Amino acid sequence: MADARELLTYQVTISRPDNYGETWWRVGNAGSPAQAAAALVELAVRCALEPTSPTGRCWFVCDVRFADDVQVDYFVGSISTTHLGDQLRGAAARIREVTDAASHATHPTLPPRGSH
Repeated sequence: MADARELLTYQVTISRPDNYGETWWRVGNAGSPAQAAAALVELAVRCALEPTSPTGRCWFVCDVRFADDVQVDYFVGSISTTHLGDQLRGAAARIREVTDAASHATHPTLPPRGSH
């Protein structure tokens, strides 16, 4: 299990296309960076597989933070449903990028023993 400081929280709200007042998707949870990234990619797939294949513009809010409230990714605004999946996959990629960089900063690579 990940250290509590390494957990991410994510909150995503997406309105119905062309109806900003009605929620289409609302998800949120906390988990490891890998879990949070996987959840956002899964939501991208689910949005694309929606039986009605909605088109138009959605009001989209995506907020991803570390446990200490440091923001990893944030978006709020109107977005075309055709770009929704890309935005969610982009947030997942940003999670991987930020957490990989943090991991390398806190765990520097050491040369193999015996090499000089």
